[in-house]
Amino acid sequence: MGGLAFVQRLYRLMLPAAVLTAFGYGLGSALSALGAVMTSRFFDSLPAGTREPLLYAIAFLVANVAAQLTDFIWQTGVTLMDRFTTTLLRVNMLRGIYRRPGALPLPVTPGEAITRFRDDVQEACFQVNRFPFALVHVGTALGIFAYLFTIQPLLAALGAVSIAAIFLAMRRIHQNIVVYRDQVMERTEAVTGYLGEIFSAVAVLQVAGAVPDALRRFQALNREREAVSLKERLQWGLLWALSENGFYVGLGLVILAAAPLLASGQFSPGKFAVFQMLLQMVGWRMWGLSESVAQLQAMGVYQARMAELAGDEALLSRVRLEFREELRPEPAPALGPNDTLERLTVTGLTYRHPETGRGVENVSFTIPRGSFSVITGKTGAGKTTLVRTLLGLLPAEAGEICWNARRVDDPMSFFTPPRAAYTPQVPRIFSGTVRENILMGLEPGAVDLDAAIAAAVLEPDLAQFPRGLETQVGSRGLKLSGGQVQRAAAARMFARCPQLLVLDDISSALDAETEALLWRRLFAQKGATVLCVSNRRAALEQADQILLLEEGRLVAAGPLHELLRTSPEMRELWAAVAPESDQADMAE
Repeated sequence: MGGLAFVQRLYRLMLPAAVLTAFGYGLGSALSALGAVMTSRFFDSLPAGTREPLLYAIAFLVANVAAQLTDFIWQTGVTLMDRFTTTLLRVNMLRGIYRRPGALPLPVTPGEAITRFRDDVQEACFQVNRFPFALVHVGTALGIFAYLFTIQPLLAALGAVSIAAIFLAMRRIHQNIVVYRDQVMERTEAVTGYLGEIFSAVAVLQVAGAVPDALRRFQALNREREAVSLKERLQWGLLWALSENGFYVGLGLVILAAAPLLASGQFSPGKFAVFQMLLQMVGWRMWGLSESVAQLQAMGVYQARMAELAGDEALLSRVRLEFREELRPEPAPALGPNDTLERLTVTGLTYRHPETGRGVENVSFTIPRGSFSVITGKTGAGKTTLVRTLLGLLPAEAGEICWNARRVDDPMSFFTPPRAAYTPQVPRIFSGTVRENILMGLEPGAVDLDAAIAAAVLEPDLAQFPRGLETQVGSRGLKLSGGQVQRAAAARMFARCPQLLVLDDISSALDAETEALLWRRLFAQKGATVLCVSNRRAALEQADQILLLEEGRLVAAGPLHELLRTSPEMRELWAAVAPESDQADMAE
């Protein structure tokens, strides 16, 4: 989508506000031009001993006061356009991010994404808001020159040629500014992105002794940004010099050409005054018109950068925009009439990572209600990839998922509470209290918080925290240990009482005693349907079925004792996690 198409589609969405802006500014321009005409009439009527000069002076004052009052009209329109555009673009970019399969990384770094949310939207909205003014500038210039040609065609033509030459020069400088501004934004993205990487890897840089290297790289990125920023500022300086002096040079040429006509009486002082005022009015409007024309190219760049997050068509999709100061907690979601899980069937599920070509291929299995299923396999076998593809966090290339014989077309939106809840291998904890991280927007009275905390074996830790559930966890849970982060995320999952619990190596950061207690409490939950990724002995022993993966393929499925008898791969894996005596017992 080019810059012009982007602007056209955007204006179709906010046409009333754009029309209000153009009407207010156009009315103000017409009244200002009328004031200039009244000035001409005032000077031409001065020799007569009548009341005409006074009437023209009053008309001049009324026209200019009315022109000032029209500012309220177009400023209202601009405010409406700005609020609508900034909100629409940011909401659609945010929706685009949340529509992405959750396990796929963003196409840009978080720092670059923030730059697009802030700077790209602000620049795009600022320029979009100028286009109604550009239309008025064109209309005003055409009307003024049509009027001036009726007064003195030669002077009007000279003024038009002067302004056109200055406009073309400004247009060229504006094009350079657009190019350098794009480079500045790219360099700014690089700086903010790298700064975010530094902040998220402080400990790694310190341990590796790489802080000086990181700072040198940061300085180099800043110097690149500084260089293109100076070039942009130089172009702006040239533009200001041309706008400040170029129009006056053109006006001076008109004045010199008008001097013989004034001396011979062919050109009255009033007509000279209206020429001077109207040409100056047109000249200043060419500044805005030149920038608007140049920005059409930049609008295409802004659109492409924002569409990378939102999607090309979704960037300008209509959404309901609600401006509320407070978002209240949502009630706990309720199960629909067909949401109670009886059987989950997966057939031919396939996904391959684009970078490596590895993933899962043609995986099929069934999970009945109340069962405990464990996905296991060596490192890199595709265990996490299988879970993420099942939940829609990675886009499946092939296969079918059925919930109670009902096909699931959009797994990412379907496998959410209360149907399913997921605790990943590396859970995400947010700044705030422990309570806030568990509830995550749920109404406290609608959740059995104590039961969720007990199921996650989190109550001993809460007893040691200085403020219990109200303890601040810090940015990304930095004040918690790895095991506490895992169990807080598990408590968040249990609080939603889902039909299907999906856990990815939830006990990897736990000590043996806490891990054993977590598994015992999980197994004690009556009617719970669990799909778990684990190589842990406790999970494998209790599993109703084990799904054994090797290089992305399901090579065996069944209870542990059967797989130990029939699968060499399972015996090899079990040998790595169980003592020799237990291996012999299970083999019997």
